[in-house]
Amino acid sequence: MRAIKWEKQGLIVSPEDGLDWRSNHSGMVSALPLSDGKCRMYLTGKNEKEGYRIGWLDLSQDFTVVYENTENPVLAAGRMGCFDSHGVCMPMVVKLSDKVQYMYYVGWAPALPGTIVNACGLAVSSDGGTTWRRWSEAPLLCRDDRDPIGTGTVFVLRETPTFWRMWYTSFRNWDQLDDGRWRHFYHIRYAESDDGTHWRKPENNVAIDFVDESEYAVARPMVVREPGGYRMWFCTRSVGSTYRIGYAESEDGLTWQRKPAAIEPSSQGWDSEMIEYAYVLKEEEKYVMFYNGNGYGASGTGVAIGHLT
Repeated sequence: MRAIKWEKQGLIVSPEDGLDWRSNHSGMVSALPLSDGKCRMYLTGKNEKEGYRIGWLDLSQDFTVVYENTENPVLAAGRMGCFDSHGVCMPMVVKLSDKVQYMYYVGWAPALPGTIVNACGLAVSSDGGTTWRRWSEAPLLCRDDRDPIGTGTVFVLRETPTFWRMWYTSFRNWDQLDDGRWRHFYHIRYAESDDGTHWRKPENNVAIDFVDESEYAVARPMVVREPGGYRMWFCTRSVGSTYRIGYAESEDGLTWQRKPAAIEPSSQGWDSEMIEYAYVLKEEEKYVMFYNGNGYGASGTGVAIGHLT
């Protein structure tokens, strides 16, 4: 497939420009095109008093916020003891019809100091994405020998009404460092479904593994299907580095070849320390990438435009 050249357009949503619920964090987003040329951004917010929650706003074609839902957040932490009792984040929305949408999200649970416990959940909207309810209080993907610790961010592609594909973050292990801190290891695996709710994991389902011994985080997959195959963007982090955006290509969505992402942190400003959590929309021959910068979204969400070279 032809390479994509990215041109950054700058910061478009920040904690300073919105409602209180996202006054400390406005990131970890996904986007869904609307019929009038606008797009709906589902985003993760946090303020000083409460943890991660999910809401939405609408953007114009020039990425200006034209409406922010006054009832935000639309999804908050679950009941005590549930997998998402300490917060929800990383929404990813699939449109089934004009009314019905599925939101896949990450739930946070209590964890030992210095560690995290994540799992994937599902919420459903029956009014076109305005309001949401949990499909279940239980996580969507079960723990097993391939995912013994937990699962995280996902991307779901509805190829046909009865063939759904998921690429998801799988926690592999925690290693304790010499100074007593814990380092997480996770990479990207693959699953399939007939209905988007019940998932099966093929044998040998690793999609993107660690590129070398220094890499320990490969997460937040985002897939675009092309006539000649599939493109994936994801997060990657190695020892001595902060998050970067990774990229890979595949003919079948199963076997992937990593290639340069062609987008890096800026020399200064809101995305100079790290770039991560890319979410890409394809618009004819143009690509639109929403991504986060410093602080995992604490500095806000920006956009880059990509064109084929």
